Amino acid sequence: MSGAQRSRICVTAGCSVALLLVLAIVFSSLPLAVVAIAADAPQSNRSLARSYFAGAQKALAAGDSATAREKLNLALRADSKYAEAHLMLGLVEFQQGETAKAIQHYKQALSLQPNSYSGHYNLALGYLRQHRLQDGRAELERAVKLDPRQPDAAYDLGVVLLELGNPSAALPHLVRARTLNPQRPDVAFNIVRAQLEAGQISQASVEAQAAAKQLGSDFQWNAAVGQLFFKNAQPLLAAFYLRQANLVRPEDPAIRRQLAMAYLASGEPKQVLDLIAEAKTDEDHYLRGSAYYLDHQYADADRESEQALALAPENPHALVLRVRLLQRAGQQDAALELAKKATALSPEWDEPHYLAGVSLFYIRHYSEASKNLARAVELNPKSARALFLQGIALASQERVADAEQSIRRAIALQPRNARFHCHLGILLMRKNDYTAAEESFRKAVALAPGYGLSHYELGKLLARSNQLNAASEELNQAVTRDPSLGSAYYQLSRVYARLGDTENSKRVLAEFQKLYREQANESQELAEDARKEMESSEIP
Repeated sequence: MSGAQRSRICVTAGCSVALLLVLAIVFSSLPLAVVAIAADAPQSNRSLARSYFAGAQKALAAGDSATAREKLNLALRADSKYAEAHLMLGLVEFQQGETAKAIQHYKQALSLQPNSYSGHYNLALGYLRQHRLQDGRAELERAVKLDPRQPDAAYDLGVVLLELGNPSAALPHLVRARTLNPQRPDVAFNIVRAQLEAGQISQASVEAQAAAKQLGSDFQWNAAVGQLFFKNAQPLLAAFYLRQANLVRPEDPAIRRQLAMAYLASGEPKQVLDLIAEAKTDEDHYLRGSAYYLDHQYADADRESEQALALAPENPHALVLRVRLLQRAGQQDAALELAKKATALSPEWDEPHYLAGVSLFYIRHYSEASKNLARAVELNPKSARALFLQGIALASQERVADAEQSIRRAIALQPRNARFHCHLGILLMRKNDYTAAEESFRKAVALAPGYGLSHYELGKLLARSNQLNAASEELNQAVTRDPSLGSAYYQLSRVYARLGDTENSKRVLAEFQKLYREQANESQELAEDARKEMESSEIP
């Protein structure tokens, strides 16, 4: 693959604009016979203008932009309606960075030749360089309509639609570009990107596999696709392509680090320790420490985090690992201090904001926790764990409607998370929406039968509606699945009493009193359940 091809693997419209300038110049140098000449200029003026235009073409081919501009201006003095001269002068100005002037010349060319593919296409490039995406989109749509056989316009329109947040509309144009020119790695990359952003994960995986048959040995393509999967919360797929890039260029530290991060997000700490067998930098220590943390080897994680911070005291990644270790040790004030330091060092990284929210939640500063978690969600709208904890913190402030919205967003991201459905049911109970609450609890039970809290909440709800036998079954499941749920013992003893089963009521109550000195605090149990979710979703 040539360097020019590689450079086109990009995700921003600005990258495409700069690279497509070369193509635009090619279009401008087409034989003049293929473009209609204005018919209303006198023959002598037209001939003179053509002569200057030919001189400008030769100067431009020789790389002499100043002479080309001079001759094009002379051509337009001779014939102000010479569309091709306006178009070429626009290209010269575009080359020299005079985008506003280029746009005016393109517009003038289009006023004379409204159906000029080159005019609309190059005007689009001018708009895109000025970050006027909607204007660029409109011109690209006109260009594609005028000449559907041009792969570059189809491709650029697809990329612009991606930048505008419309991946579904982008896909047909990108697929069209691939049909017209199957060899381009940037097209394959952006098709995968569009499918991921449209939520078509399996299609993106298939597309990437198909493209890898041709591009599998290309370091940059593998690295770019791996990063794309990682960005879209697909760490297993990310690890596959980053591993391929690492095999091609094992000495590249950036790819090794990205691969290690993908392994961590995939829950494969041993792969990280194999990949970085010997730590040489603060980042190496951080990654090894994170792997030990994920593998529950906390003493080793602590040692590696200390070594990372000794080498780089202001490494935000190492600080984040240290925060997690302090939180696990129950040192929330110290953890919060370091989380704030990491936030100051990396204000656009969601993780320190999330961890500050976690510590604030633990010490019951729910309002401040909500603010930090809201910032984490703002920076990373796909963070289900931040949305969930934000919902719990909001609920602790009796902001039930806001809490419900946060947890529903978390469910949209992780629809098979039983804990999310259970806590949604708890919120719906607070709203007295018992039918919807029961549906959420039953969904949680179906997704994770071993999750005790959902059985408890469902049993409590059934008892409320006097379905006592069904309630006793669910509450028995709760204490069997999770003996730490003291409230479930207490509720079960009451249900047995209401059923007239005095013997079982006394038995369960005695068991409750043996396990708990006082009545269990249900709010503490809910907080403990939230903590379990935080720990289960930890990514150091």
